[in-house]
Amino acid sequence: MFDLVVLDEAAHVDQLRAAPVLARARRTLIAGDPRQLRFVSFVSDVDVTDTLHRHGLERLADRLDVRRSSAFDLAAGAAPVTWLSEHHRSAPHLIGFSAERFYGGKLELVTRHPRNERTDAIDLLTVPAAQVTDGVNQAEVDAIIELIRRLATRPPTGGIAVISPFRAQADAIEAALLSAYDVDEIERLGLRSGTVHAFQGSEADVVIASLGLVDDDPPSRHRFLAEPNLFNVLITRARNHLTVVTSLRSPEGIVADYLRYADRPPPAPSGPGNLAPDPWTRALAVELDRIGLPVRADYPVGRWRIDLCVGDDAEAVGVFCRVHPDGVAAHIERHRTLTRAGWHLHDVFASHWTDDPIRAALDLATRIAVTDRRT
Repeated sequence: MFDLVVLDEAAHVDQLRAAPVLARARRTLIAGDPRQLRFVSFVSDVDVTDTLHRHGLERLADRLDVRRSSAFDLAAGAAPVTWLSEHHRSAPHLIGFSAERFYGGKLELVTRHPRNERTDAIDLLTVPAAQVTDGVNQAEVDAIIELIRRLATRPPTGGIAVISPFRAQADAIEAALLSAYDVDEIERLGLRSGTVHAFQGSEADVVIASLGLVDDDPPSRHRFLAEPNLFNVLITRARNHLTVVTSLRSPEGIVADYLRYADRPPPAPSGPGNLAPDPWTRALAVELDRIGLPVRADYPVGRWRIDLCVGDDAEAVGVFCRVHPDGVAAHIERHRTLTRAGWHLHDVFASHWTDDPIRAALDLATRIAVTDRRT
């Protein structure tokens, strides 16, 4: 029936749900992240074993373990896997912990820009320790309502999400929000709430995470929050800002590691230094600096390097002084990726200016000023 079927969030999809559409596809593209939440199966081991035996499929037991192997797992064992390394959602501070802890430093942050490279995008709000009653930490619920009241005066354009790992806590937050705001106000704020499982694949400009725990909670509740896949999803839903609301005084393990990380602003991006790699780029950088424009050479954005980053904060632009060393295709791909990420880019090649860096710098300064006025 279909030339191509695309299965997204496939680690969250079990084989039984995927089978009907895959059986009707000539080809399929399976996309997923095994380091995020996996599907929940209600099939027993006995049912799996009996079914495989009844159909003579014991030799395929490792592939047809529908209780544990997702559609993504099955595809990853049967076809070539392409690693999608570029991260396009979150400001550097928001994704830095996950990038190192869960992805081994392999994520390439296309979101990096002078406007956000040192931004402290995570707030920690510690509320008075309270007893959790029927799975609800009321002190955190009350704190969240107050936070949203403040945000409501200038709501973010990309919405507000309130997330908790625990169903009872999420339900209590939702009830409090519905009591405090009518439908029109909820729509104006772009306000959503729910469990971590409900937010798999979703995002918002501003996220409030209610951990819902106190130190004296049973170990099982602490282990549930610290499950790596769940924790990874919890802390990576925000594009611009995350507030973690907690009553914990003595966190442990991954939670403690994250709270320590969140309390420090991110370092400046690392690179080979501020030395431009070729004479034309160095000469242009000198002239731009001479007319008062801040310049950084070889600025890293994901797997790409920008020859010169000119300007500060949100007004910074990227300047390419030569075709990418890997050729025209790489040059175009770099340009497309950075434009999609919101960069304003300028080509300033020596051939266009007959090797005159002074004229090139003056022209670029004029173009940057025009771009700033339009913005």
